[in-house]
Amino acid sequence: MSENKEAAILQAATEEFLEKGLDGARTVSIAKRAGVTHAMLHYYFRTKEQLFNRIIEEKMRALAESIMVIFKDYDAPLKERLERGISAHFDFLKENPELPRFIVSDLNHINDDLIKTMLPRVIPIWNEAMKIQKEIGADIDVYQLVLHILSQNVFPFMMMPVAEKLGMPEEEREKLLEGIKQENIRFIMKRLGLE
Repeated sequence: MSENKEAAILQAATEEFLEKGLDGARTVSIAKRAGVTHAMLHYYFRTKEQLFNRIIEEKMRALAESIMVIFKDYDAPLKERLERGISAHFDFLKENPELPRFIVSDLNHINDDLIKTMLPRVIPIWNEAMKIQKEIGADIDVYQLVLHILSQNVFPFMMMPVAEKLGMPEEEREKLLEGIKQENIRFIMKRLGLE
């Protein structure tokens, strides 16, 4: 039963933080969304900041896992792994479209303690990235490659609210996003000479 309450609080807090950011989110609203008392929320998470940090950690873990697809299954060709990784990362963002705007808007709330907890998620990505440097070739920096994949995939989700406000129907936005995903894959494969 307590796991259900904690999960309900985390889900409600995720929605609240994604909609309003850390400064705009209210624990009273989170408790109401979760169907728990305000006291119960504070029993599980002492402060709003602790709750925020937990959500950021979980989202960053899931984001890191989506990127790690590139570096797994070394028996598969590099091109196949990159295509799967770029696609998995893009699909993760599609499932969490508010996340890039949320992270950018609340960067000033990501403190040293949170960064320390996130490092174990990031370091394996960089370590694995170094393993594929030889496969990629000396003329491509693997760190630039990872950052390029991240930026190519993230930016469309930063701009989708604009397309929505301009009246672009949802089915057209979906079609646009799928086209961008395929173009990102083609662009990166071409840059690596793997087309």
